[in-house]
Amino acid sequence: MRAALFVSPLFIQLGMSLGLERVVRRDTGNGVFNPPKTSSFLQLDLRVTLPANVSTPDGMTALAPNVEGGKATGAFEADILPVGAAYERVTLNEAGENSFYQNRYIFQTADNETLSLEVDAFLHYENNALHGFGLGSKFATTIPELFHINYAAYIVEVTGDFNTGIAVGEVFELTSCGRRDGEPIKGLLPPGGA
Repeated sequence: MRAALFVSPLFIQLGMSLGLERVVRRDTGNGVFNPPKTSSFLQLDLRVTLPANVSTPDGMTALAPNVEGGKATGAFEADILPVGAAYERVTLNEAGENSFYQNRYIFQTADNETLSLEVDAFLHYENNALHGFGLGSKFATTIPELFHINYAAYIVEVTGDFNTGIAVGEVFELTSCGRRDGEPIKGLLPPGGA
């Protein structure tokens, strides 16, 4: 009798484990979505200068004016106006010198229309140069033929050399590649969901 009482819960536990095997995902590396597609959207020719460092309650911060301007080519052509400034907060870690970087670039087209690109990036400094990625970058414009860029998703990669002052950046547009299970993403379907 005692053996029957022991064996019965064992089979119930074993049955539950086998049944849950189909429900519980063991491979967490796959995720729900396919990796998004990136495509080159805009190239930025910039200039870099050494920032002015300031101590704040948040630690070391820096402010670097956008004094040189630059050019943007690709999805549209424009001058990068020499207005505004980059704000950086130095982060302490074991991987060298890094900072959180924020900037708003103002572009002016040949028709004197303006648009802006807001960049929130993580920069790494080494060898009197920098490299970084900007995540959640956003455009804002009132130019009718460019309205679609106001709600698209972008990432930015940038590098700069303080010896020469030359910096380049590239903005990549992100496009969803759908779910791994093939189910539709309702928020991306046309009105009516078909």
